[in-house]
Amino acid sequence: MAISEKLQSSFLATLTGLMVPIMILNILGGIISGIWLAILGEWGEIIRGIIFMVVSGFAISFALMPSLLFAGPAAIAIEKGKKILGIFFGSLSVLYTVALITVWCIWIMWLFVSSATENSLIPLLIWSYGVALAPWMWLAQKDQEGGGNEFSTFTTFFAQVAYILGMIMFFFGTTLGFVAIIFGVIMFIGTILQMAIAFGGEIKKSFTPKKVKEALAILDEAGKTIGGSSFSLIRGPIEKYLLAHPAEFIEVAKKTSFHQWIYSAIANTAGDLVESGQYHIYRGVLNPMGPGNGLLNIFDKAIDELSKMGALEAEKAKQEKEAVRENIKNVG
Repeated sequence: MAISEKLQSSFLATLTGLMVPIMILNILGGIISGIWLAILGEWGEIIRGIIFMVVSGFAISFALMPSLLFAGPAAIAIEKGKKILGIFFGSLSVLYTVALITVWCIWIMWLFVSSATENSLIPLLIWSYGVALAPWMWLAQKDQEGGGNEFSTFTTFFAQVAYILGMIMFFFGTTLGFVAIIFGVIMFIGTILQMAIAFGGEIKKSFTPKKVKEALAILDEAGKTIGGSSFSLIRGPIEKYLLAHPAEFIEVAKKTSFHQWIYSAIANTAGDLVESGQYHIYRGVLNPMGPGNGLLNIFDKAIDELSKMGALEAEKAKQEKEAVRENIKNVG
């Protein structure tokens, strides 16, 4: 198992354990603390919090723009094979975002607890959690829906954990300055893990055999020519196999061309996925809102490419397409 995969598994296990209390706080924290503050007559804090939650998402989006100065060059460098340079710029982009989250969250906590009384401290801490994290959770959701930064949820999770720990520490008398240090340490740890996961695969590729790199290059080209938004579902398993079993691939590839192997793998993977039933809206019908039709389109194009290169006769290619469509009708 790759290092990044181990980290992802460990993170998912930790995430599962902590998600329940975080979800409860996300769902009920604002409601409970808002009612509590209303009973105490702290209407000014309630209104200020609501205004911040409405406006801050757009303000933070603007504040995040400098991170694009690093993210763009990182993507270009990695695409050109300059992995170390890409990792350097990518790390700067992540560090900028993490620093912005840390400064924002500590400032919001200070803003609300600086005027807290003994009676209002607890509800103000909980209320400040929602005000501080709501815009980041909103941006993370937008990223996931738009297929953008896939690690935004990862970063937001660590911010939630850090803020909860910070609230507990502050309640028991820890200074806000020390809370800021602990918050920053937690976010930095999350950054290290995120970069290890994000760039671990790229680092591993740098040490793969030349023939595997050639196959990965063909896979990249296939993604541009026959791929679409659904291609990532196919690329992942194929790339994982190539990186995990380079010797096995090289041995198998001796019997065929790299192009033929890659397009056969694409067709087989797309066919298996679209026949699995997980992309159906009901029996025999692919969900028009899901990636099913995209996978079917990729399968067809991969079969056409295999036919063009002489790996499949025209009649056999036609039969393969018909067989997949028949299997689609029988599952879901």
